[in-house]
Amino acid sequence: MKRWRGETARPLIAALAAPLTWALADLRAADAPKQPPNVVFILADDQRADELGCAGHPLMRTPNIDRIAREGALFENSFVSSASCLPNRTNLLTGQWERRHAVGWNSASALSPKQWADTLPMVLKRNGYTTAYLGKNHTPGLRHWDFDYYYGNRLGHLGFYPKAAQPIFSNAGSDTQPEILGEGAENFLETDPRFVGRAGEHAAVFLRERAKDRPFFLYVCFNVPHSAGTRSMQQRPSDDELYRTAYRDVESRMPLPPGYIAEADVGAPKLPLNIYSGKQISSYDYRRAPDALREQRVRICQTVAGIDRVVGQIMARLEGIGQADNTIFVYSADNGILHGEHGYGGKCLLYDPSIRVPLLILDPRLPAAQRGRRLKELVVSQDVAPTILDLCGIPAPASMQGRSLRPLLRGEPVRWRPDLFCESLILLQDYPLIQGVRSADWKYIRYWPNRKTPEDYRELLNLGLRGESPAHEELFHLAADPLEQTNLASDPRHAPRLEAMRIRCVELLRETRGDPEACPAMPIAEWAKETPGGWRDVLPLLSKKNAAKGE
Repeated sequence: MKRWRGETARPLIAALAAPLTWALADLRAADAPKQPPNVVFILADDQRADELGCAGHPLMRTPNIDRIAREGALFENSFVSSASCLPNRTNLLTGQWERRHAVGWNSASALSPKQWADTLPMVLKRNGYTTAYLGKNHTPGLRHWDFDYYYGNRLGHLGFYPKAAQPIFSNAGSDTQPEILGEGAENFLETDPRFVGRAGEHAAVFLRERAKDRPFFLYVCFNVPHSAGTRSMQQRPSDDELYRTAYRDVESRMPLPPGYIAEADVGAPKLPLNIYSGKQISSYDYRRAPDALREQRVRICQTVAGIDRVVGQIMARLEGIGQADNTIFVYSADNGILHGEHGYGGKCLLYDPSIRVPLLILDPRLPAAQRGRRLKELVVSQDVAPTILDLCGIPAPASMQGRSLRPLLRGEPVRWRPDLFCESLILLQDYPLIQGVRSADWKYIRYWPNRKTPEDYRELLNLGLRGESPAHEELFHLAADPLEQTNLASDPRHAPRLEAMRIRCVELLRETRGDPEACPAMPIAEWAKETPGGWRDVLPLLSKKNAAKGE
């Protein structure tokens, strides 16, 4: 009898205890520390802030990027401080202004090992993240071998068909840049043995398998819609239909930007010729006539749609591996570009079409009430790195000058910056030296004519700190003149405003520069010699050329 009761009681007790065991397990799971969030950072090249469906473009279709805005946040006043590829891509990695990190077009320098150690990917790596870099590298001092997964070039442009110049991409099934980078991203998230196998004997060096028990940082850097990518499109029969026929039916309705001036209609130049000659490289010739600009804008729509498709592929793969709910998405661009506004093309000039860029951030952990918001605070590319680190629970290095956007994303009250400093230190293509201050309602810009690069680069970095008078100034009341048409610098009614902006420009210059004696970067030739042994056989795959010149 006792044995019968015992044999019967054991399963009964177990049955009664099971719900309690499950409940305790659920409580333990809820209390257990969650894996830090993954990060996917998508960077477009030369993409204007208005070149997205969610930004109001009347013809462009970007459903996947629009989803980031719909489920996250779109920053309506997002700017770069250096409106060209090389310095601002370095700004994004370091969280610093160009004057602070000292790596520019004419500096002949690269990030030093000490600087590199405090960049966004290396800080994440020190904190347990698997790091992946795909696409265009335009930062001297980026150490390819420090990434767990590297599928990009050595330095410079990719072009629309990258395989010829960068054999590292030869294993991809596609020939077009967005699709190649899409294949590389999907393989990082979930290894395809065929993709890796086609990469050859050195694949294990740069296509290492992702550790499934660690969070990851995936940085995908496109070289479109930059003209190096779009102007090299050939509409090959093997190209996806997107790059051959999409948007061709609406080319005649492709809008020209407000303030556009065709070359034939340019009267007096906006800037005096002794300040800026207007000289530009031929890849910006499309802005000279409306038909050529519309053709370029078709190509921009096509390639941004290609990027959008890659974003969708990454999202789908994250769903497939169960990481979608724990992955932060960031989308931005390295700079904007002028499309004939004021009769100019290209970038570097500090007018809004050059310095304004898209910035969208989706953190799936945020409550529903904080999603789909459009934020108007002034943000700058230096804010991206500290924001990502903050969202990952990692303190930003003291060297980073940007501010975390986390309080803005969470809707928390915070005292935000009233203005930002921007600059152009490029001494190529006859560009002047430029410094500026951009606030919500006003912009001040000051110019010095182009000059030779000084033997001591600190002379350039410190220009303006010792009371040097500019050769030309502009003052725009953006609240009344958003297209920056009327220069008020010589209007006596605005003399107090002009003087206040002059003072503020020097204050921000001093703040962003820091120590005027510092020049922390290293000679680019020394960086080129650093390559560790296992990577020396890989470097020829990154590019047949050591570096690419130009913007």
